[in-house]
Amino acid sequence: MIDINDITLKPDDLNIYREKGYFVTSKIFEDSEIEKLRNSFDRIFDNDYDRDIYPFDRVYNHGIDNKLLYKLNNGWWVNDEIRSVILSPKIGKIMAFFMETSEVRVWHDQVVLKKRGGEHNEETDGNIGWHQDYAHWQVSSSTNMATMWIALQDTNIENGGMRTIVGSHKWGLQKDADTFHEKDLKSLENKYKDDHKWIDEPCIIKAGHASIHHCLCFHGSGPNKSNQDRLGLIIHCMPKGTFYRGRINPKNKFKLGSKGNRHANVPLLGPNAKKGDPFEGDNFPLIWPFSGETEIKYNIKLDKKYE
Repeated sequence: MIDINDITLKPDDLNIYREKGYFVTSKIFEDSEIEKLRNSFDRIFDNDYDRDIYPFDRVYNHGIDNKLLYKLNNGWWVNDEIRSVILSPKIGKIMAFFMETSEVRVWHDQVVLKKRGGEHNEETDGNIGWHQDYAHWQVSSSTNMATMWIALQDTNIENGGMRTIVGSHKWGLQKDADTFHEKDLKSLENKYKDDHKWIDEPCIIKAGHASIHHCLCFHGSGPNKSNQDRLGLIIHCMPKGTFYRGRINPKNKFKLGSKGNRHANVPLLGPNAKKGDPFEGDNFPLIWPFSGETEIKYNIKLDKKYE
């Protein structure tokens, strides 16, 4: 098992992240760990849960007419293997390093399966639109949030791996960049590249490795043209002090996905949530710094004790 003490993070790694908006790690999970996670995905999508609750959110990509991408939020709620990974000090240490923060909390995770091959329209089917994560998360006070994408198999362009736009995190939040569900990648590229240098770079990630990307870094992906499903475990994280900004444009009618106006995490603050409330508590677990209390509170099993 690769534990926290086996992971070395160097200043050059941080410099690459600062410059490009993303970074690909060395191997942080052994093959045996990846196999356990793959089995967990099978169980989750077969509705076989370890806990007596349902997942927080389970949707199919781009509406009910396209089931090429299965996506479930907060898999750590219902699967013990995923919970032990999401809440591990290993993840916390890495994310604290890249976000340059003394504390890391989980915003939410995503269990993602992109279906294999088939007769797809190359231009659209299975695509994830170019988008900025923060455009969907504007209820959060922090634009320094970041995401870890763990590959459960070798991931590349062929099987619909993620592509990033190098340096786009430096552009700031772009207008109407909440375009995860829009499938026309070329149209979105034309929309955003006029005022910027558009460098489309694939994230080539080996199994057991991960990418880290900034919440303002544009990214998207194409269809899975391989003969195997593509699996990824995604952890969205927030730095110390992140709080609820309140409703954005409260006079506007709510539209699903619009400007992060009504992110599903807000109700987790409770019925009396108000502007300024911190995203803390049981639903937003602290994963760095790590203590034995985390292990006990969330009933996770680690091979080694950390203080």
